Amino acid sequence: MEKKLRILIVEDDPAHARLITRGFRSDLEDFELTTHFSLKDARESIAECLPDLVIVDLSLPDGRGADLIEPQGDKSRYPVMIITSQGDEQTAVDVLKRGAIDYVVKSEAGFQELPRLARRSISQWRLEREKIEAERALRNSEQRYRALIDSSPTSIVVACDGEIVLANGMALKCLGAVNSTEVVGKTIQEFAIPDSDALEKSSAENPEDRIPTAMNEYVLKRCDGRLLDVELMTTSVDYYGQEATQYVFQDITLRKAAETEMRIRDRAIASASDGIFIVQLVDEQVRVVDCNQAFLDIVGCQREEVTRSGLNVIRCDSRYEARYRLIVAGIHSRRPARDTIRIHAGKELRWVEISISPVNVSESQFAHVVGVVHDITEKVRAEEEIRKRNAELAHFLRLTAMGELVAGLAHEVNQPLYAISNYAGTCENLLKASGEIDKPSVQQCVTRIGQQARRAAEIIRRLRNYVSHNAPKVEEFALKDLLNDSVALLAPLLEEQAMEVSIAIDPSTPDVYVDKIQIEQVLINLISNATDAIDDSNAERVIEIKAGPILAKNEPMVQISVRDYGIGLPPNFDVFEAFQSTKESGMGMGLSISRTIIESHGGQIWVEPAFSRGTIFYFTLPTTKQQVTGDVDESDRVCH
Repeated sequence: MEKKLRILIVEDDPAHARLITRGFRSDLEDFELTTHFSLKDARESIAECLPDLVIVDLSLPDGRGADLIEPQGDKSRYPVMIITSQGDEQTAVDVLKRGAIDYVVKSEAGFQELPRLARRSISQWRLEREKIEAERALRNSEQRYRALIDSSPTSIVVACDGEIVLANGMALKCLGAVNSTEVVGKTIQEFAIPDSDALEKSSAENPEDRIPTAMNEYVLKRCDGRLLDVELMTTSVDYYGQEATQYVFQDITLRKAAETEMRIRDRAIASASDGIFIVQLVDEQVRVVDCNQAFLDIVGCQREEVTRSGLNVIRCDSRYEARYRLIVAGIHSRRPARDTIRIHAGKELRWVEISISPVNVSESQFAHVVGVVHDITEKVRAEEEIRKRNAELAHFLRLTAMGELVAGLAHEVNQPLYAISNYAGTCENLLKASGEIDKPSVQQCVTRIGQQARRAAEIIRRLRNYVSHNAPKVEEFALKDLLNDSVALLAPLLEEQAMEVSIAIDPSTPDVYVDKIQIEQVLINLISNATDAIDDSNAERVIEIKAGPILAKNEPMVQISVRDYGIGLPPNFDVFEAFQSTKESGMGMGLSISRTIIESHGGQIWVEPAFSRGTIFYFTLPTTKQQVTGDVDESDRVCH
């Protein structure tokens, strides 16, 4: 059952009130009537329960009935019908303007029409209320829509029949407009925004790539004429009752630039001459996610093998497994690492330098490491050839130095030979003498002949070893023997120049691992240079050789110094530069070769001016075989 319509009758004349009530008697099933005789009572009733319609006399004892009319619009709570016995046109116009829903003149016919008029008034008021609510809802919806569009971080443009009617702030910013007047009212073609036909055409040409309701890439034109890369999507919308198209787009200039940069980087990596690989660590598992063609060529494999086997495609020489394991450990610990190893690339061996570096992008469960493989096989071969050439040159220099030593050595060899001859003559005379043979004298002469013969053989042995061209060989030697043998080779020269060699070795000095012939060449070169640096007028004809243990790069080494009291070196003169010499007849190769020899042993050589006068040459030698970086085993050479 439908709810009755509540009618509030406000009439101060009881007779008129009865007539009004009588007019509704045939429709009491539809109406619920309440009567009051003053504005005060009417207001109290309205406060308790709102009526569906108020029928009020125009004139009441405590005021005018029109005072019950509420403000129009969404604040109005109920309709008001004015009823009066003194009707005139002007009064009707006034109350209707004020907001009355209807105006009725008291009469028999008017009372009979009240139910119909009441229904019509209530229906009209409700329709007006619904219209007001709909308009308010529409306004709110429009405001929310506009607020949503204006606050959207995405550019939004609405166009009706190709003309832009709405553009939010982000769209104005993307299109380079200072205000909306530069965009709103213009056609979409002015900004190269595709219309529906263009979208349908592009979609029809390639429906899988371009769909009007999906994000597609386009190039728009800004207000200043510059082009803008965007992703754009269109949807059909209702714009104030008009069919319109909404364009949603976003600036992808930075993304396109990043994609271009990434493509250039990928091409650069792909075309790099060094092998480059990228590994990903997930739960400590190493997986190669990418590598360039140079990497495949260097390690000698196909890309499918890398996908299947990962870093196992690097087949390391068994003697370098420990070094390779350190590289792999660096990948797991995400720390930089670098080393030189030898690998099997197909049927050949290659020397490569592998370096790894972690890629620090962000905190993630995924970690990446970039590795670079540099093929140094040709470099190793070239350095090997240089070492051979240096060895041949060193041998030539030793032979050249012999020219300066021959005279002294001939004199030194003649001494034991002359003694042998004398002792042999003495033995012959003792044997020819008549009488009993003096056996003790003969035995003494034979013993001394043997001593002098061994002395001559030792001199020849030293000379032969010095000028020999044997392959370098690192062995353990006592430093005292090494220094004494070197000085002994120069004994004739030192004696001729009246030079004294002072040797001081720290008792804690350990043995050294060197190639004896090469280090003797260095010492002979330094001692010979020291002799040449001391002229005849110099009274301090002493060459001081000192040796003792030191720490170099946290490794135990032996440091040797050779000091002279000569004229010193010219300023800004690199004595180790090849073909540079302070002697008129010098080739300038002695110290250059000496530096090569010392560095090949893992040591260093340098020169400093002495405190008072003269020059001091320093060099270091290794105390373990592992410190030697020179050619210990031709099959196990490492390039540093």
